[in-house]
Amino acid sequence: MLYSKNKKRGFTLVELIVVLVILAILAALLIPALTGYIDKAKKDQVIAETRMLHEAIQTEMTEIYASNIDWKTSSTAQGTGAHKTLASKNGTACVGSAVLPDAQQRYNEIVKLSEVSSLQDGTGYFFAFITSNAKIHALVYNSGRGYIGVYFRDTQQYAAYKIGEESAGGLIIQTDALGAYFNSVYYAAAFDYDPNSDTNPLPEKWMWSCAGIRAMLGIEEPSYN
Repeated sequence: MLYSKNKKRGFTLVELIVVLVILAILAALLIPALTGYIDKAKKDQVIAETRMLHEAIQTEMTEIYASNIDWKTSSTAQGTGAHKTLASKNGTACVGSAVLPDAQQRYNEIVKLSEVSSLQDGTGYFFAFITSNAKIHALVYNSGRGYIGVYFRDTQQYAAYKIGEESAGGLIIQTDALGAYFNSVYYAAAFDYDPNSDTNPLPEKWMWSCAGIRAMLGIEEPSYN
């Protein structure tokens, strides 16, 4: 009787189990690294978009600063006179403030200059707080993809965070506390306040400092004593 020399032998059950175990170990090692890489790539994109948005807002604010538009308020003003909405998606006043007549046009120009696609298609949104010298005090950009990008005057740096993740301070990243300010560029004399120059800051003043805004977003623990 003749037997074929090319007869193939299949895998044994033990060999298959060994292969599956090796694949499981590789997956356990690679998936966290891949997830971290994807998260970093998403944050890098949001940071880039935040930077583009910052430049667009600053361009518009520089023009307003050089114009004869009455956009600033007195530090002693009360009520709606103490705050002004400089740009607004719907052209309406934000949080009990006065609003400039061309606020909607200015908002649209910011979106156009930024070239940020999520703002142009309406899935993303932002707010910016402006000081009396027309500089950005704080900028928060929600990409609409589960991440926010931020810029603060005291650090002059950009950063991105995943909404719902735990920050280094043990808080949860969220924007609910400042949700009423989205879709606007907002000026108030309170944004000029520097808590580092005040040995006994009042809570309501500290709240609108960069540190106070970061605390409201859950980025860092409140540092007010």
